[in-house]
This record gives sequence, structure tokens and C-alpha cells, in this order.
Amino acid sequence: MLNISKSYHCIKNSLCFVFVFLCFCTKAQMNLLMKAQELSNNKEFDKAKPLLDQVILHDETKDDPASWHIRSYVYLQLFKRPGISNTQKSNLLDTSVRSTEQSMALDKDGTYKENNYGFMKAASAGYYKLCISYMQDSLNAPKSEESYNKYKKSLAVFSPNFDFKEKDIEYYKALGGVFSEQYVKTNFSQKYGDVAKTALLKVLDLDPKNISANMNLGVLYYNQGATLMHMSDYDIDLVQLDVIQENAKKIFKQSLPFMIKVYEIDPKNKNVLEGLQGIYSALMDEEKANEFKLKREALSDQK
Repeated sequence: MLNISKSYHCIKNSLCFVFVFLCFCTKAQMNLLMKAQELSNNKEFDKAKPLLDQVILHDETKDDPASWHIRSYVYLQLFKRPGISNTQKSNLLDTSVRSTEQSMALDKDGTYKENNYGFMKAASAGYYKLCISYMQDSLNAPKSEESYNKYKKSLAVFSPNFDFKEKDIEYYKALGGVFSEQYVKTNFSQKYGDVAKTALLKVLDLDPKNISANMNLGVLYYNQGATLMHMSDYDIDLVQLDVIQENAKKIFKQSLPFMIKVYEIDPKNKNVLEGLQGIYSALMDEEKANEFKLKREALSDQK
């Protein structure tokens, strides 16, 4: 006859306790997920958020696409909520997108596919608004471009064949325009001029005949050269004067091809005629300067 030792009873009881405890934990996590869903349905997003941050870390619920799906929705709603500037809560949108991506990766049967695409569509719109805010309100070019690239990435999820060429031209032309204005407003601060040049050159990579980008680049270099030339009006020695004038000429020469391109496309553009007159005058080519002066005057006489 076999006797069951006391130690066996202890082990058996311990195993039962562990099993009950695991079941309790699993049930607790599922209850937490259900509670978070209930709160989000009632638009109590602030209360749902910390619960979902727990749910996605627990072994029993971290691989459930529903966990990440609900979390994405909650963070998206918190981002969209009015009050605080979007640029101050961009991390909420980033978390929403990461959660959507995880939900899509786990959602093998496509249960949440339509909603997840909807979340990505809303996120892409959010990132586009962010890139404009960083550009116009904060004058933060790196954050603006980062948000614009996130916009493109999220849009490509639900529209993989989207051609971004026109959107890229529109964005970089706007970025170049904003920073060109700041370049002038700040008495030709180089940091704004550099951002403007980089953005406008990206436009020309995509559309070499873009009049606005060519004109703005031509004006940027022209203003930079004119600023150097004005420095020569101050009391400086002849050696320094020669250096300044030579550097100014180099910059005017950089302006020239952009201005000529605009002239080739739009020969009746009064601004470009005036710019070409100024450039050739600065380069001591009075014959060409006078040529464009006469063209500008003839255009004025026609009106």
C-alpha cells in the first residue's frame, strides 16, 4: 500500500494555488481590457489610457490585436482633443500610430483592418497639420520635415500607390517660402536662408522649371550678395573691400541661373527683369544690365 507523504500534499496544494493564481491573473487582465474598452466607449479617455498601458505589457493580453487597437483609438482621441497645441502633444499621435501598427501586425484575420486604416488616415491628417504648425508657428524646420515624413509614411499604409511628387513640391515650396520671408525679416539671418535654400532646391529636383522656387532662390542669393555689397559702404581697408566685393560677385553669379530660368519661362516678369538688371550691374556688365533695364521700361510703357 502506497502512502501519500505530507510533502506531496504540500506540492499538490502549491500547484493548485499557482493554477488558480494564473487563472485569476488572466481573468484580471481581460477584465482590465474590457474596462478600458468601456471607458473609451464612454469617452473617458484619460481613465482608459493607464489601463491600456498595463494591458499591452501583460503576457495574456500583449499579443491580442484588440489591446493595441483600443489603445490606438484612445491615444488618437487624446491627441485630437482641443485645448493644448498639437505640437505639445505630438507624442500622443506617435503612440497611436505605433499601436495601430502593432494591432495590424497581430490581426491575422483582419478583424480590425478597416478601423486600423481609419486610424492611420486620421494620423496622416494629424501629422500634416503638425508639419504646417511647426513650419509657420514655431519656425522649427527639422520638426516640420519630420512630421511631414511621418504624414507620408502613415498615408502610404492605407494608400500604398499614392504619388507624393506634387505633395512634396507643395510642402517644400511652402517651407522655402516661409523661411525666405524670415530671411528678409531678420536682416538676412543665415540660418533661415540656409533652410530656405535647401527646401527650394528640393523643389527644383522634382520640378526644375518651377517658377516660384527658381525666383525665390534667385532672390535669396541676390539679397545675400546685396548685403555683402552694402558692407563695402563702411570704412574698411582696400584689402577687405576687394575680398567682400569678390565674394559678393560669386553670390550674384549663383543667383544668375535661377533668374535666367524664370526669364526663359516668363520673359515679361517685371521682378525678374529688375533682378537681372541688378545682377549684371553688380557684375560690372553694364551692357547686359542696360538690356534688361530697357526691357523692364518697355514693359512698363505697355501698361
